[in-house]
Amino acid sequence: MIVYLKILAAAMGLLKMTGPFRGECKVRDVTADGDQVFIDLPVNAETKSKAVQSLFWDSRKSHAIVQADDVQENSSIVRYRVLRQLTDNVPEVGTPVSLSGWLGSTPEHFGYAHRYHNVTLPNGTTGWLFPNNGDKWIIHVHGRRAMMGETLRNLEHFESLGFNQLTISMSTDPKPHGLGVKVSRLGQTEWTEIEDAVRFATAAGAKDILLFGWSQGSLISSQFLINSSETDLVRGAIFDSPLLDYRTTMRFQAQRGGYDLVLGDRVIDAIKTSKTIRLLGYENIDADKISLVKEKELPAIPVLVLYSMNDGHVAIADVHKFAEINSGVSLFEIPNARHCRLFNEDKNSYQAAISSWLLENRI
Repeated sequence: MIVYLKILAAAMGLLKMTGPFRGECKVRDVTADGDQVFIDLPVNAETKSKAVQSLFWDSRKSHAIVQADDVQENSSIVRYRVLRQLTDNVPEVGTPVSLSGWLGSTPEHFGYAHRYHNVTLPNGTTGWLFPNNGDKWIIHVHGRRAMMGETLRNLEHFESLGFNQLTISMSTDPKPHGLGVKVSRLGQTEWTEIEDAVRFATAAGAKDILLFGWSQGSLISSQFLINSSETDLVRGAIFDSPLLDYRTTMRFQAQRGGYDLVLGDRVIDAIKTSKTIRLLGYENIDADKISLVKEKELPAIPVLVLYSMNDGHVAIADVHKFAEINSGVSLFEIPNARHCRLFNEDKNSYQAAISSWLLENRI
């Protein structure tokens, strides 16, 4: 019974899109030296990076930009220096916090206060449009339970490359940008929201469209490429830390949590067949049918996959199988980076890889 309840909880956790964002560790200490604030976090795979990152707490209502100031070899603590407070508070000792790669939540945080428009897409969600000269467009698609802020690190780079940029919210995002839909369909139907964004860009004069997906946004973008009839103007896609298969990822998560790999299989099987899942208000979904590593090919467009074998959140080894299936896939690794923090770990290599790939494929 206990195992069954764990399976149900994991299945609902994957499908549920509401509720607070839980922290990954707790603050050990907060100190100040003049105007400088330091936050001590426990050493783990997430906190050891020396990259500039976002620190979130209070269910992402509070946000600071931080960087590890001192990572000592045998210490149980990593001291983070607060580089910028995006809200007017700092976490107290014992506060659950999480690290992410965002570096800001709004265009204003990146210096784009008067250089974008709020736009309403056909499905009723909101997007941020960053206009540029020309008819090249890029559509940014964030990951699971992230928001548009996740995609903004790349604004300056793609602006310099001449792209009009549209970053979209999903119906499962909280209002006012999303529609507050409480349940994910894992990409089985959400791909139509990318179709709406492509139609919007086309109506606005786009001649060449590039998709950029983060994590689950990569899988949803791929489902659009496989299922939509609106792909004629799509010249390529870039995936950052892509989630490519739910079964292998849930097996990875089970192992990461100290459980048998088979528990991950049982979670995916429960989502597909469990009557209890339906009674609790969720729909059964065959996640294997939307896998991107089970011989399902994308249309013949170039795809750049940016990844790290140190990802820690998805079954990132799937990228090699994905590249075997799709001859148009190019792989570029940023070593040591955590999930969706490739840009943060090595910005120069990350941007150089994108620029070279775009030039090579004449996008």
